[in-house]
Amino acid sequence: MGNAPRPPAPIGPRSDAELFAEATRRAAAREAFALCTVVATQGSVPRDAGAKMLVAADGSICGTVGGGPLEASVLSEAVQLLRGGGTSGIRRFALTTAGDAADPLPAVPSPGEDLGMKCGGQVSVFIDVVRPAARLVLYGAGHVGERVANLAGEAGLDAVVVDDRVEFARRDRFPRASEVRCVDLERDPLGGLSPGPEDFVVILTRCHALDEAVLDAALRTRAGYVGLIGSRRKVALVLRSIARRRGTDPRSDPRLHAPIGLKLGDKSPGEIAISILAEIVLVKSSGELAHNRLTPKAAEAAAGASPHLLE
Repeated sequence: MGNAPRPPAPIGPRSDAELFAEATRRAAAREAFALCTVVATQGSVPRDAGAKMLVAADGSICGTVGGGPLEASVLSEAVQLLRGGGTSGIRRFALTTAGDAADPLPAVPSPGEDLGMKCGGQVSVFIDVVRPAARLVLYGAGHVGERVANLAGEAGLDAVVVDDRVEFARRDRFPRASEVRCVDLERDPLGGLSPGPEDFVVILTRCHALDEAVLDAALRTRAGYVGLIGSRRKVALVLRSIARRRGTDPRSDPRLHAPIGLKLGDKSPGEIAISILAEIVLVKSSGELAHNRLTPKAAEAAAGASPHLLE
């Protein structure tokens, strides 16, 4: 049942209510899409400002921005952004007088550009790329897992917690998690989930054998980050076992962080959780592992440029 193909989004003109319902459905299913909205027009155009179209990565659409060459061009731009990792932005299209083409124009007109030189009209479309939010997929609901999940809520990360122990996988222990699953991880190491590129997988189950099974399964998914807790010796043994079984060394996978976390110097559950979340935020935000503090020289330079900083 879970593998049944989902029917494509409806095609053609739809009310805004239906279009937003489709956007809500896709967002809930963690499917990327682009919402294309006509934001400005000039001259003769097929639809006015406010026309909307939802585009999925497979090219299926809901709604319309006017049909014909314009819609085909908008669709092509949206799919390229979704598949290539592009960001939201305005695209401008000039329609030929014959109505058989829609030529992309620069996002910002150059000085003196004759905006009407090609066309019976010009359309500006804001293509808003909507991707699933970063999610923490946490395997293990013990002391460290409890703290990691609750800290993730403070960091704005949606968390799903998976464990095979009824007494640990309880909603009251994870009030900020979006989902808590109690699953037999020996039979289903991923607990019925399929982590994707926006997901951060954190593995800290109750035993080494489960850690290894979940890690092996997680590395076969498209998860963007996979972290395993443990001593250097434990991690080395787990990785060697996986390498022998698969014939490839998992250490060559850049997504793997094992042992997980930054070296913050403490081994209490709370500080281990902080070290894990710190590493995840660092990776998620492409941050820099460095102090923010100003050196005396840098402070003087900053004060010279902006004296009010020290007032």
